[in-house]
Amino acid sequence: MREGLYRVAFHNVHGAGGGVMHVARGKMRGGNSAFAFIGSYTVSADTVSVKISTRRHTADQGYKPLFDSDDITLVLKGKSQGDTVDFEGVALHLPGVTFKAMLTLIEADS
Repeated sequence: MREGLYRVAFHNVHGAGGGVMHVARGKMRGGNSAFAFIGSYTVSADTVSVKISTRRHTADQGYKPLFDSDDITLVLKGKSQGDTVDFEGVALHLPGVTFKAMLTLIEADS
């Protein structure tokens, strides 16, 4: 997984969303119009393991969360293929709902 700025698209059975994510030195930071995404990652061989949390940063309740809470923590595993990484995992507080995400590199760090 290359360090840099990524577009993120995600979905579960409750809906879909997207945003941006900066990935570097084991940290992931990003967000969208309503939520910040803050987490960490490790790479082992071709598997990327992620633990990431969401936090609402806007009071506009028109932006609905994909889970039953504004603040969740996801545990994901992914495979890197070129400039994309496909992830699958669950929210810790709702383990029966599969969450999928795809990161696509916008610009690599130099």
